[in-house]
Amino acid sequence: GIEPCLALYLRKANRVMTQIYDHDMSPHGIKITQFSILRAVSLLGESTSRSLQDALVLDQTTLSRNLKPLIRDGFLLAVPGNDRREKLIQLTDNGKALFKAAKKDWRKSQQAIADELGEDIIHKLLEVSDRVVELKM
Repeated sequence: GIEPCLALYLRKANRVMTQIYDHDMSPHGIKITQFSILRAVSLLGESTSRSLQDALVLDQTTLSRNLKPLIRDGFLLAVPGNDRREKLIQLTDNGKALFKAAKKDWRKSQQAIADELGEDIIHKLLEVSDRVVELKM
């Protein structure tokens, strides 16, 4: 038989998950990737780009591409940090309102997926995800 490609299987699963979450984020005009950034900034408080990269396991280019529309649309604010090269990212009042509203639909996605997959598979999914992230070079 043909050996399954682990990357392909994970990417296929990720695309389906993204479609589910994006569907529920669409009334808010954002994608799950943007919601994840809002959520991370909300949990971290004021954050540097580097700490967001680390928390979300994103490279600088991908993070910048996703930050730009959130900053442009007034949901995030980037202010100079202690070091002029460093920017501190924080939620604006509009960003807090968007996050609060979108969080309800995010929970809806979470619950629908959990109901469909079941507790055992969700636990395994989180465990596998953590192990894969540990492979980060």
